Amino acid sequence: METIKVSVIGVGFWGRNHVRVLSGLKGVVVEAVYDMNVEAAKSIAEKYGYKVADSLRGAIERSDAVAVCTPTSTHFEIALKALEMGRHVLVEKPITAKSSEALTLIKKAEEEGLLLMVGHIERYNPGFRRLYDLVGSGGLGDLMSIRAKRVSDGASRVSDIGVALDLAIHDVDLAMLLAGSPPLSVYSRAGSKVSRHEDYIYIMMELEKGVQGYIESSWLTKRKVRVMEVTGTEGVAELNYLSQEVSVKLSDKEFKLFDQWVEPLKLELENFVNSVRGVERPAATGVDGYRALKCVEMALEASRMGRPVRVEFEV
Repeated sequence: METIKVSVIGVGFWGRNHVRVLSGLKGVVVEAVYDMNVEAAKSIAEKYGYKVADSLRGAIERSDAVAVCTPTSTHFEIALKALEMGRHVLVEKPITAKSSEALTLIKKAEEEGLLLMVGHIERYNPGFRRLYDLVGSGGLGDLMSIRAKRVSDGASRVSDIGVALDLAIHDVDLAMLLAGSPPLSVYSRAGSKVSRHEDYIYIMMELEKGVQGYIESSWLTKRKVRVMEVTGTEGVAELNYLSQEVSVKLSDKEFKLFDQWVEPLKLELENFVNSVRGVERPAATGVDGYRALKCVEMALEASRMGRPVRVEFEV
């Protein structure tokens, strides 16, 4: 097995988890960690016995691939530098702060023949995979609607983006994946109660073949909820992202879909390094990241304008 050297850029909450999971993957070496907070980088490096890079360039130079786990506002600059230096990139979602920046990264990766993946982690959730397979096999009949609720108390956790790009983007991405189509139009109502950015949003998506998507996301709820309900002509299924269990009710029976709980980040990072090796295909590409971001941008625009807007993709 080819050994892949990975540097982790940014060791906040998600970056620390990336280091932890990568440390347990076969054929992977965490070559360096880097963070502008030197003490944070030293702390996580000492815990796992890794080296701290003295600069961003140094961290990139020592690796075959980088995982970018910094604040969203820095994603574009760091990912672009890594691609320019010939390194494969996994960047946490959202891919960038603006869809125009995402297009630049996609073009650069294509020009250099490099992998650009985005950390849309719920694509790797085993519960979602069960739901996706159920819908794809026609187990619920023809798809009619997708409803998602992703709420928790998190207004103080993120400073550079709002709840739409932090939480709602997950379910926007997955609704498109389940429906097998981009939205024809989106509408939303968003607002801010305690944050500088929006801290609650309700998104309505019109997808192809009459499928409707309804997404609620908020940082204002004391109870953490992560659920998706999918309704078809023959039944309904509800996914609990946290337990990874899918409850299914058809006209003549009810049952649950569940197997062993598996950490989605482990599956994501395995997919990343195996895609670098060329033995797997990435489950969340730069194009996927761009499209999810573009949809959320249009949803926020619809909220500002007070009417539905069309969604068009450049890639």
